[in-house]
Amino acid sequence: MLYAMILIVFLSTSSISVSSLQCYSCKHFFVVNYLVTSDTVPSFSDCPLINATRCAIIVTWDLNNNDTVLLINNENVLSTKDTLEDSIAVMAYMERVPDQEIPIVAHYLQFVCMSSEKCNSELSLKKILHSLIIKDRFVQELTSLIQTVSPFVPQSAACRELNNFTIECPPTDLDACERCQILVDKWPSASVELCATCPRTTPNGNLIARSTIFVLNNRTQLDDHVQLDCQLKGYSVYEVNNENDNVPKLFII
Repeated sequence: MLYAMILIVFLSTSSISVSSLQCYSCKHFFVVNYLVTSDTVPSFSDCPLINATRCAIIVTWDLNNNDTVLLINNENVLSTKDTLEDSIAVMAYMERVPDQEIPIVAHYLQFVCMSSEKCNSELSLKKILHSLIIKDRFVQELTSLIQTVSPFVPQSAACRELNNFTIECPPTDLDACERCQILVDKWPSASVELCATCPRTTPNGNLIARSTIFVLNNRTQLDDHVQLDCQLKGYSVYEVNNENDNVPKLFII
């Protein structure tokens, strides 16, 4: 299994008016020189409380340097696509930056809540981290997919072109693209949306990422997302979207 994620939810939620929510909001990032776990969450209870529409905690684990960045904040703007329930977004990520031999490898967590006062507290983060396991084998099994090809010639790279996205899929631009891109979204309805292209705008390096969103109130998985930006000639969409046991799996119990 290339990537597994298990989330056991112990958090209870109840409704509250989002206009009167108190959230912890720290002015600065917390950067610690270790990988934060449920037992090693740095204290942020002294951060000020601010009224907001929803509270948030963002954690990034840098697996190359074994350190962690935490952002404890609030959000006052809700977009039309935002869920009005507590949710956790998690991601495993690997990127190969040009001229850098070792790929960047990281795990990411975003907790957004509006179910109770001070819901982005230390205790909430400890409960989440106690219940969350993120595992991947990106470095061991997928590094070859994001190798740098220089020079990259879009006209001969044979990037696939497929699109059944309900949101915008960037069009292919063979005069300006720097790598092929494949985006796969699987929704609760079991529908799979695919965007395969060679777009004008991409990140600085080749990358592979797997992410999902869990809604805590009803313990459901909202979205399952895969992204591959690569320069390998004729890479097959089937390889990141088949149904065999090598495909990363995410689930909630």
